[in-house]
Amino acid sequence: MKFLFLVFASVLIVQSQATAQSAPVGRLAQYSKVAQTINLPEIGGNLSGITFNYDTGTYFLIQNNYGQMFEYDRNFKRLRVIKLINLEDDDTEGIVYLGKGQFAISSESNLILVINVMAGQTVVDCKGSRPDVQVFTLPSPDKDNKGLEGVCYSTHGGKGAGVFYAVQENKPKRVFKFDRPLSTSDMRYRDLGLKEPYAVESIFKHRMSDLSDCVFDDSNSHLIVLSHESSRLMEIESNSNVVKTFDIPAVAPQYEGVTIGAEGELVLVSEPNMVVILK
Repeated sequence: MKFLFLVFASVLIVQSQATAQSAPVGRLAQYSKVAQTINLPEIGGNLSGITFNYDTGTYFLIQNNYGQMFEYDRNFKRLRVIKLINLEDDDTEGIVYLGKGQFAISSESNLILVINVMAGQTVVDCKGSRPDVQVFTLPSPDKDNKGLEGVCYSTHGGKGAGVFYAVQENKPKRVFKFDRPLSTSDMRYRDLGLKEPYAVESIFKHRMSDLSDCVFDDSNSHLIVLSHESSRLMEIESNSNVVKTFDIPAVAPQYEGVTIGAEGELVLVSEPNMVVILK
């Protein structure tokens, strides 16, 4: 009997160790160093957001107050400049790739635009009345220049259409979530079923002075949020549990955008015109 008990106990210990070893680890726990910093002087200034286009294997970057996007290859050689015309708000802050040539862009006045960018296209008409432009209007920020800084996207959920997340900079800091509508019509927040699912005050208090961008990790359903004032990344579960914080080395002055690259690296952009790669 004693022998059987010891065998049973050993099995329990092995199973417990295996369970501990297989417990999901947050993405931020995988990064330990800055692998590369790249200056992009040709951009000039106000570099604000970045996203990885997995269909073309290229990066798309955006400026604020310039009405411009840029496409770069994986070695950050510039491929084209894309002029965004007829923007209702040219203080464009965040960008995320949605698939099939579509991008979402967030602006400081709490608008999110969904636009199409075709191969080789160098001018995109962003006028909201166009049938190929969709506008989501979120609640107006309480203070000027403290509105949406970042937009990110999960391909899962949302009745098959995906789910949007967006972060408001400050006063107050807010994290919005809404299912991507099946309709292509413009929509205001009352019709979007807008939610604020994260316990923002308890999560960010004394940890993140502002929110400057986000990226959603579909591999574990975690939201990663960036703060430029705190030079910090934070990984959050859907239940508001903070999985990990990561203090970004001070190799750049003002981190404004983040995306997950082709090989799982984190790629950040900093004003005025720098790319920082974490591996």
